[in-house]
Amino acid sequence: MKFEDVIGNVPVKESLFRMMEEGRMGHAILFVEKDGGGAFALSLALAQKVNCTGPAGADSCGVCPGCHKYGKLIHPDLHFIFPVSKAKSLTESEKKAPISDYFVEKFRNFALSNPYFLEQELYDALELDAGNAGISVNEARDISQKLSLKSFEGQFRTIIIYLPEKMNVPAANKLLKLLEEPPLGTLFLLITHNPDRVLQTIRSRCQIVGMIPFSREEEEKAHGEFRVNPEYASLMETLLEAGLSKKVIDTFPVWETISAKEREKQKEFCIYAEEYIRNIFLYSNGLESLARIPAGMDSTIRSFSGRIKPTFYRKAFAKLEETAAAVEGNANAKLNFCDLCNQLLLFL
Repeated sequence: MKFEDVIGNVPVKESLFRMMEEGRMGHAILFVEKDGGGAFALSLALAQKVNCTGPAGADSCGVCPGCHKYGKLIHPDLHFIFPVSKAKSLTESEKKAPISDYFVEKFRNFALSNPYFLEQELYDALELDAGNAGISVNEARDISQKLSLKSFEGQFRTIIIYLPEKMNVPAANKLLKLLEEPPLGTLFLLITHNPDRVLQTIRSRCQIVGMIPFSREEEEKAHGEFRVNPEYASLMETLLEAGLSKKVIDTFPVWETISAKEREKQKEFCIYAEEYIRNIFLYSNGLESLARIPAGMDSTIRSFSGRIKPTFYRKAFAKLEETAAAVEGNANAKLNFCDLCNQLLLFL
């Protein structure tokens, strides 16, 4: 992937190019993004650029042998680490200590078709148990062995680590040693959704690059139009109606349903709820053209926009962000979502 093909984040791309030109790019970069925010696509473009053997410029050439291999994610000096768990597709021996390499073919095909994937979409594509997915010390040992060898073709061996916050302590400590004394010609590109949960000593050894949230047009280009999730849409409608009528008991089925789901589905609901409320906010301010409303939901969104007071939105967005962070922190799900529903009811 070339820089020009990466959606949005033009200032970030320009900054990375200046860092390369001025020799200020370190051996480890930590990209901070909102789920599906484009950091993976940008990491691929950066990895391709540093190993491009074509004409020099602000972007990779896209035609040299290295670029062709990066375009298919099969360059021998490109490695991926991402959270995994036991899966039916693994052999019995592989299930004892699953690592990313066991899923790399599926991962390549999935990432090529959707480089702006959401975390849950990755788990679904690889048929992984999201609740148990993580990065273990076995993964760190595997990458350490690979880095003990010389690069095959490129100037840099590039390791893209998706969600370093999913590392267990032994894995994080072993990675820390690699970051402290990286083998010559090694580039680590880490992508996090929750930088506060990344080991502080790892963060301190990385250049931090924050991804810019997509505009509405960029969001639709990356992820398509806002998709209806019938279950989540029904839960949101029930929750908002309960809040507007101040019927606390009607919120019980909502938080009970969400809290019974696995963590990644709980986070997915929070993201959906933010978008749902954002659309109501846009309607309430006469900005219907900016809303991403699926067919069939227009009348419902319009109805809520005329009944919800202006002070609701800022408080609701903050509470949903807090709830999603609590999910990441393994908070008690029932307490977490019961509190969310109660607070939204009070805000309405």
